[in-house]
Amino acid sequence: MSKSNSESESRNSLWEFLENREVYPHKPERVKHIQTHISHVFIAPPFVYKIKKSIDFGFLDYSTLEKRKHYCEREVALNRRLCSDIYLGVIPISKKENTFTFNSDNPDEVVEYAVKMKMLDEEYFLYSYIENGSLTNQHLDRVADKLAKFYLQQEPKDDVLQYGEIEQIRFNTDENFEQTESYIGKTIENEEYQAIKYFTDQYFEKNQSLFNRRVTQKRIVDGHGDLHLEHIHIRPESICIYDCIEFNERFRCGDLAADLAYLAMDLDFQECRNESRYFVEQMAQKLDDPDLSKMIDFYKCYRGYVKGKVKSLQSGGEENSPKKKKQLQKIANDYFHLSLRYALLGSHPVLLIFMGRIGTGKSTLAEHLANILKIDYFSSDRIRKTLAGLPLYKRPDSSAREKLYSAEMSQKTYRQLFKKINTHLGSGKSAILDATFSLRSQRKEFENHLESIQANYLFIEAQASDETILDRLKTRETEKDTVSDARLEDFEMLTGKYESPKELSESHLISVSTKNRLPETLENLYKKLVDHHLRR
Repeated sequence: MSKSNSESESRNSLWEFLENREVYPHKPERVKHIQTHISHVFIAPPFVYKIKKSIDFGFLDYSTLEKRKHYCEREVALNRRLCSDIYLGVIPISKKENTFTFNSDNPDEVVEYAVKMKMLDEEYFLYSYIENGSLTNQHLDRVADKLAKFYLQQEPKDDVLQYGEIEQIRFNTDENFEQTESYIGKTIENEEYQAIKYFTDQYFEKNQSLFNRRVTQKRIVDGHGDLHLEHIHIRPESICIYDCIEFNERFRCGDLAADLAYLAMDLDFQECRNESRYFVEQMAQKLDDPDLSKMIDFYKCYRGYVKGKVKSLQSGGEENSPKKKKQLQKIANDYFHLSLRYALLGSHPVLLIFMGRIGTGKSTLAEHLANILKIDYFSSDRIRKTLAGLPLYKRPDSSAREKLYSAEMSQKTYRQLFKKINTHLGSGKSAILDATFSLRSQRKEFENHLESIQANYLFIEAQASDETILDRLKTRETEKDTVSDARLEDFEMLTGKYESPKELSESHLISVSTKNRLPETLENLYKKLVDHHLRR
């Protein structure tokens, strides 16, 4: 038998031992064995035993027993900072003859180490409050109070402050991009990858003084490093923030904005965007940190990307069934899309208005962005037909079309659009609007309205040559899933009515050519959205 087979059998025997309720001194009613990509966790109520896998990812090295012991001890010591009463200690597991035992007196017999913890009640995790609809600002206030105290009591020295230098941060972001190249086309599309990388590089270039100021102000801390919903436990009498990163200081130490961005990003992922903004605002006040809001989108983009990377790595685990692998790839994809949203638009509510001549592909772009960025989409064509009580995918006859596209019906359509946009922006949600907006008077009226409610908005004009538009309109004649009623016969009339949006300022207008395939068009659009975002 080879050494590797022998080691594998020994590990399997250890897992069987730990799955047996009879081996534990307190004799739990049951034992549940859970695997993560870096640990084996044995839930034996009221305790939890966590064993680190014998792995080496480069940035994480548990490959020897000595290293696993060291990092178990580090895990206990570091986590007691924010969760003092949960971490009970490090338990040696020994093997003598053909059996295992806990707490042997002979160090030579030790084959593994486990972190022993108290089990936490499921109902008090932060994600549980979200799932049952009971999350309040008071919960977030308690988290903010604990974290603010934790950060403010630190006096970071040079060994910690170094992690706020651009070179150190760039090392982490570059590593992320290198480690996810092999997942392009699997969990992230190339145009998304390039856009997030472009945003990251441009942010570094344009904000060097801001990064330097963070170091000078000692906003760099020995933080938590993995501050997401599953690691925050809020009981009526106490709060526990546990399971920080112990295996790599450069992932734990850094700008406090990077620490806080993880939780803010996780709240956004759960569609708690108002709560996320509230949490960041509270932290900025408690820390007297006005620059926090300037940095949070950068670090939320980074955190979302890290989560996408981790889920991508997990999807390759040998223990995953095909179904589980697909689930993990889907989650990774969702996190990458959230990272892209931060890169393109930031965190605050924004209205994107896709406009342009018929056949320019504005609806294709609008729907695509709405789907991947999880932003509600409103189409003037859909609203118009819905108001008229007509089926979406059937082109009405000429007399019905005349009524449908009359000035009176257009007014009703745009009033309904205004109403929907008001509701969305007013509730803190972003929206994507798809409408021709061919007349300056229409655009001016809409702009005045948006300015009156202090909305953050951007017109995106889709552009294509007459030849390209005519080819698309010919193809549309045979399509059955098109909402728009514009056809080849309408081209000259509609083109003649279209007034170029020259009156819109550069701060509220970008244009994108749609002559190429969708991926190339998206790459161009994403770059322009990043540039616009960074100018704001």
